[in-house]
Amino acid sequence: MRYKITYGVKDWWIAKVLVVLFTFHSSLLTSSAQTVRNVTVSQGQAFTDHISLDDDATDKDIMVKFVFDEAANQLTVSLISYRNIFVFREDTRFKPTIKGRTIRPDLLPYVVTFDPKEKYRFSKLFRSTVPKPRSQYVFHRWIDYEGLQPAPQEYAMVNDYITQTFDIMNKRSSVVVRLRDVLLMDDVSKKPNKKEYEIRFGRDLYMEYHVDIQRNPCFGLDEEIASATTALEGIQKSYNNLHSKFPNGIATNQESLKLFQDLKDLLVKQFPRKDEQSACPDLQKALDDYNAYADSIANMKCVLGGSEGGGGAGGSGVNAKSLLSKARQIDAAVARWLLSSDPIERRDIILQCEGTIKEVNASVKSMGVYSAEQRHALSVFREAEQYFRKNCQK
Repeated sequence: MRYKITYGVKDWWIAKVLVVLFTFHSSLLTSSAQTVRNVTVSQGQAFTDHISLDDDATDKDIMVKFVFDEAANQLTVSLISYRNIFVFREDTRFKPTIKGRTIRPDLLPYVVTFDPKEKYRFSKLFRSTVPKPRSQYVFHRWIDYEGLQPAPQEYAMVNDYITQTFDIMNKRSSVVVRLRDVLLMDDVSKKPNKKEYEIRFGRDLYMEYHVDIQRNPCFGLDEEIASATTALEGIQKSYNNLHSKFPNGIATNQESLKLFQDLKDLLVKQFPRKDEQSACPDLQKALDDYNAYADSIANMKCVLGGSEGGGGAGGSGVNAKSLLSKARQIDAAVARWLLSSDPIERRDIILQCEGTIKEVNASVKSMGVYSAEQRHALSVFREAEQYFRKNCQK
């Protein structure tokens, strides 16, 4: 005997409710595999992520925004939505915070701003998604982190958006942020003087963000850069003055020769080499140019008229064309290093570049830099050296 199964309106309605219940249950209380994303922020360059909480409703979408403030050394994380957002700031047990469907703000495990006249509750459908025994269920706090220290701020029950500012510990260049339970709240007030809010939807985001913080290597070094630039201008002017007095490196008499030596000794004492290194390209370039002038002054020579002169103001100095050629060699080597995945080849390229740099430094120190052409060539080489330092690592 065959039986014909029929469905009435009541059966259809029950089936629909069961589907909705299952959807809410799976969206909030069960988590799929954790999603991990790598993001990058810098001063003036925020990162924004779009998350769809419900594929069938765009009004449940949220935006996650990361903003880096280099001056304050802070990272701000924000949640933005079309709806009011509610989050738990600490892990919160269902009871005693929630009685029936009513949320009791005064029993939250943290201090929150609220109006005692306002009512906050879960919808019946949303409450039914909480696993039994409900009294033991714990809602996750919305955010967890590594390498960050939360800055003090006030919390409210009703929020147009959620934000938390963190101090970045030890000025780290990478931190971790995890996002968990996020709930959406609606204003269901029937009377203007009696506000009521209801949470109808929520989800465990289960997101982990690995945040790469790109800092400006020159940030906070304005005074150092200005000081190095001033020192460079001073040594450049002094070098040019000495060079103009003895353009050919020849003194006409003993008195003139002594004057040259006294002036040279004074400049060597006044402008010693600056051997410090900086990750700031602008500061490092000023230091390198300054040291080039310091080496040139130290290597300047002057002889009595008719005598054979060495290097210095009357010598030829380093070969400008050779400096430019070596700069091109380093640029080409860096290009090969960036394209190579062979660790042995990369190591050899680094050693080759280091050897070239040592060779040029030795030549500059022994032969000096005198002409504008030589100084320009050395500047080009230093830029190639900085490019190598920035991109190639052992």
